[in-house]
Amino acid sequence: MKNSILFVVLIIIISSCKEPLARKPVSSKGDTFFKESIELNKKFNAEEEELIKKYIKSDSLTNYITSPYGFWYTYIAKDSLMQQPIKKGDLVSFSFEVNDFNDLNIYPLQEKSYRVDEEILIQGLQDGIKLLKENDEVIFLFPSYKAYGYQGDKKKISGRQSLKYRVKINSIQQSKK
Repeated sequence: MKNSILFVVLIIIISSCKEPLARKPVSSKGDTFFKESIELNKKFNAEEEELIKKYIKSDSLTNYITSPYGFWYTYIAKDSLMQQPIKKGDLVSFSFEVNDFNDLNIYPLQEKSYRVDEEILIQGLQDGIKLLKENDEVIFLFPSYKAYGYQGDKKKISGRQSLKYRVKINSIQQSKK
């Protein structure tokens, strides 16, 4: 009898040492949600791009350049002197104002200093500033995903709002790196 109890206890101990089996997920609703979200964002971005293209077409006297970064811009003033391009670490002083596509001023003219690719700006400005040289002045047309996205800035810019930035590069201090 002692041996049989000892044998049963030994079997229980050995069988309880197995690793637990992983359970399969009960549902995969997450995949559907992400796929639907991606499709919705693609649709919205295409609609927003069409609105910007209509704006550009309506402004037929201005020559807008399509950037490789997903926005458009035009020069108001372009410095013809060959200068070094803006690069990572340079300290750029620039002035800017923000308008909507109905030319309603959202943020009036202000100045800012920015250490390129070492500080945070909206993605459109981070990319756009690197296309410019000292004394250049441009108007950028940013779709919302290059500006404040679907949330806005929680002050004056609503979510999914395309913006016009007027930017002038005042000075560039080359990085010592």
